[in-house]
Amino acid sequence: MVKINLKLVIASLFIFTVLMGSVYAAGSKLIFSDVDVKVGSKTSKNQNDGDTIDDEAAPGDKVEFRIETKSNFTNADNLDIEDVTVEVTIEGIDDGDDFDDESNEFNLRPGNDKRVTVEFEIPLEVEEDSYEVLIEANGEDENGIDHRVTMRLKLEVEKENHLIEITGKSLNPTDLSCNRRNVQVGLTAINLGNEDEEDIKIQVYNPELDLDLQETVDDLTAEPNEDESRFSKTFYFNVPADTEPGAYNIALRALYEDNRRKSEEFVTLNVNECGTDAQDEEDKSDQKDVEVITPPPTKKPTTGTSQTELPEDTVISEESFVKSNAFLAAIIVVMMITVIVGIALVVSLFRR
Repeated sequence: MVKINLKLVIASLFIFTVLMGSVYAAGSKLIFSDVDVKVGSKTSKNQNDGDTIDDEAAPGDKVEFRIETKSNFTNADNLDIEDVTVEVTIEGIDDGDDFDDESNEFNLRPGNDKRVTVEFEIPLEVEEDSYEVLIEANGEDENGIDHRVTMRLKLEVEKENHLIEITGKSLNPTDLSCNRRNVQVGLTAINLGNEDEEDIKIQVYNPELDLDLQETVDDLTAEPNEDESRFSKTFYFNVPADTEPGAYNIALRALYEDNRRKSEEFVTLNVNECGTDAQDEEDKSDQKDVEVITPPPTKKPTTGTSQTELPEDTVISEESFVKSNAFLAAIIVVMMITVIVGIALVVSLFRR
């Protein structure tokens, strides 16, 4: 039976702890040497733990976190930090859920650094608020020791008081030729502002197509991610038969604030000459290559034997057959056979 010396075990653990403490007296050897944040087109440089990012974000803005991570080991330590990843989390920004993403793995030699970029897009439907951002880097050195560093920032999201956007659009079909009926155009409008909106006029408009479809929406609330904050509809129309061929831009509009504000997007309808679209050309080409031949009428046989079909105006009669050269030839052949048979009979009688 092996006896364990408890005092020896405790002493060994103490010595190991002291040694590790001397090696890693400064804690994690991973540090953030530089953090910049780009919001839209503006960049806030040299962010530190606890800072509020200088520039506010708006719905739909792109936010880039440019993070430089460094190994604080010296050449004397001669230890690499391996499989380092940098993760960024914006907490609660997506209707209460987090946005998070991380970099690819990389290794750091002593004293070296590596810059990575993690990018997000602020949701269109978002609450105006200040959001916590957690930046975290993790890695492991060659001795199996974990190294970790974190930083927290604040990202402020601000919205306009009055803002409606056309966020969806569709057109079917996009190309017309002969059939110019039941064209479908659809749109989605969302209230992205801080204030509820009332009496919003939705318009589908193109004067060249004699097109002016309108609908009034009573109200769109300012609550993000709610059905009451959006309006979607598909409109139907016919293109006049005398419309000239060409490309027509159709305006999709939302007019609000007593028509003082407008959100507008466009879809393009291509009107072609009737019969000149690609399919019609292909059909015409196919028709040119086909030659239709109508055979002459034939008279079907009335018996089960195989007969040569003759034109309907051909008449066969006994009289014509008797008077024909074929009839005379047949008589001559029969006479010759009779003579030969007779001679054969006479010769046979004389031999007897």
